[in-house]
Amino acid sequence: MKKLGTLQSIFRHPVKAMQGEQLTTSEVDVFGLYGDRAYYFLDDSRGGKYLSADVVPALLGYHASMGEKTGEEAYPDVQVEARDGSVHTWGESLFAHVAETAKRAVTPMRSLPTEGGKNWEDHILLVTDASLRELARVIGSDWIDPRRFRGNLIVVLEDDEPFAEDKWLGKKLQINDVTLQVTKHCERCMYVNIDPDTLQKNPAVLKACVKRHENHFGVYASVVTTGTVSQGDEVFILE
Repeated sequence: MKKLGTLQSIFRHPVKAMQGEQLTTSEVDVFGLYGDRAYYFLDDSRGGKYLSADVVPALLGYHASMGEKTGEEAYPDVQVEARDGSVHTWGESLFAHVAETAKRAVTPMRSLPTEGGKNWEDHILLVTDASLRELARVIGSDWIDPRRFRGNLIVVLEDDEPFAEDKWLGKKLQINDVTLQVTKHCERCMYVNIDPDTLQKNPAVLKACVKRHENHFGVYASVVTTGTVSQGDEVFILE
C-alpha cells in the first residue's frame, strides 16, 4: 500500500447539474457520496433526458445544499439558492423557477437512498491538484477553479505529477475505511468552460483538456467498501 496524497476537498452536488456544497466529512455508500445527485430534473423538450448545464448553463447559477441525514427511507430535504437571491425548498416554487430559467418544461425527480443518485458515469469522480495546476498553465492562468470539473474528491499528491491519476486506472484506492475501484477517464464537455461564479464561458478550458490530455480530466471510481471520508484523510493505492 503506497501513499498517493491527501484528500483536500469534498464536493457533493445534491441536485444534478447545479452547483453543490463543500463538505468536511461525507458518508460514502454503495452509490458514492451520500446524497450526491439525489435530486434532478428531466428535460421535457429533449425526450426526458437529464436537464444539464451544457444545454442550460444558467443551471450552474443555482447552489444546492442538503440537510442532515434523518433516516433510511428518503434523502434529506434540499435547499436551493438561485442567482437572483431567492431561496427554495424542493417544491413548486423551485420547479417554476427552474422552468423559467431553462425556458422549457421540466420534470422534477427525486431518488430514493435504495436507488442512489444519478451520476453521469460512475460513483465518484476524482481530480488531483497537480492536474489542475497543469491545465491552468496551459491556458495561461495562475489558478483554475476545481468546481469547473464537478469532481467529488480533490487529492493533493505527494509527487507533483500532472495526470498521475492515469496510473490508477484498474487499481484500488483506500481513503480511511473506504475502498474505491478506479474505472475510467472522465471525458469532458463544454461544462468546464463555465465559470461557476460568473457563468461566463472560456472555451480555452475545454480546448486545453483536448490539447493536453485527449479531452480527459479526472478519473471515475466505483465504491468497493463503504465508509466515511474526511478532509485531510490520506489516500493510498493498493498494489
